[in-house]
Amino acid sequence: MQLLKRISDAIYGTVRIKQQFLNDHPDETVLASDASKSVMTTSEQEVSRGLNWVTSQRAVVLLTNRRLVCEQWDIPLDHIKKAQLMKYISVFGSGQVLKITTVENDNFQFGMQLNSECTEQDALPLFLEKAALKSTIVSIVLRIVLLAILAKWLVDNLFL
Repeated sequence: MQLLKRISDAIYGTVRIKQQFLNDHPDETVLASDASKSVMTTSEQEVSRGLNWVTSQRAVVLLTNRRLVCEQWDIPLDHIKKAQLMKYISVFGSGQVLKITTVENDNFQFGMQLNSECTEQDALPLFLEKAALKSTIVSIVLRIVLLAILAKWLVDNLFL
């Protein structure tokens, strides 16, 4: 479980980005940081696998004592109306999705590896819940197509 988080953090440069943020904002404290796939949604919708995650923003999400920052999104904590942290288990391990609704009714979802920093912080009151990720038709079809391509490749390259 921690191995996947370390790999994701290395790929995204989480430690470097966190340190750069601290250098640029010495008056803030980073409470949690993680590699994230993030989407902005039009409504407070359920977390599901789907096309929006394929095209999602991939960046480091930082929770500070003042705001939540993820690349171009900068959300002051006092603008957050609702924060849910949904933990789930998938084929690739455990993860979590932070769902944010702002007072302006903007909705964000930040998909991350399981990270205790999020649950141990106290600047952002979280509603914690276990969740099962829903799959959309597009997600199911894409997975079937990818499995078929992988199976064909295995047959062509390993069994002939």
